[in-house]
Amino acid sequence: MIRAWPPTALGLALTLTALLAAPLPARTEPTVIYRCTAPDGEVTFQNGTPCAAGHQQQRRVIDIAAPLPAFVPAPAAPARAPAVPLISSLPAATVAKADTQRDAGPKPPPPALYSCRVYDNSTYWREDDTPPARCRPLQTVGIGGVPGLGAGQACERHEDVCTPVPDGDLCRSWDARVREAEFRWRFGDDGARESARIEYERLFTQLQDSACAP
Repeated sequence: MIRAWPPTALGLALTLTALLAAPLPARTEPTVIYRCTAPDGEVTFQNGTPCAAGHQQQRRVIDIAAPLPAFVPAPAAPARAPAVPLISSLPAATVAKADTQRDAGPKPPPPALYSCRVYDNSTYWREDDTPPARCRPLQTVGIGGVPGLGAGQACERHEDVCTPVPDGDLCRSWDARVREAEFRWRFGDDGARESARIEYERLFTQLQDSACAP
């Protein structure tokens, strides 16, 4: 039973709103609300229970819609696995031996590799020494010379510095590069998983087709 102050338009509206907003059983049967006025003028609202004897009663039937089913997202399609083995499953010792076996086997040496450094001192590998130019952000000042206050954006052209990996480090560097490619496929953004898989397969195949392979 919910008690209310003597009837006013605002009080009755707030009380009825609270009744309708209260959690109700998940069912499709109508709900009956009783408005009971006592002989002294006190008004109460009762959910499913008729008014007591001597009370003036008003009855209202409210249809409660069946609850909507919980949203269950469609299962994500499993990421396609690479068509080549994962390098993380290969023994690490094979790479340590590879540098001493490069000239002993019939396979060619691995492709040339360059270690490139970005303006923020991060590094990466690539197979040529002509990386695309970057736009290095510049700090700008706005009103009153305060940085960021109404300031625009500016940048300067910056080229990464790339140096060739020495022959004696090629196998280890290629191995590290392929392992990074596997990491990007396994833990990268879902939208880039397919392109990361293709890149991993390409790099792994290059490594396996070279004298660095076991």
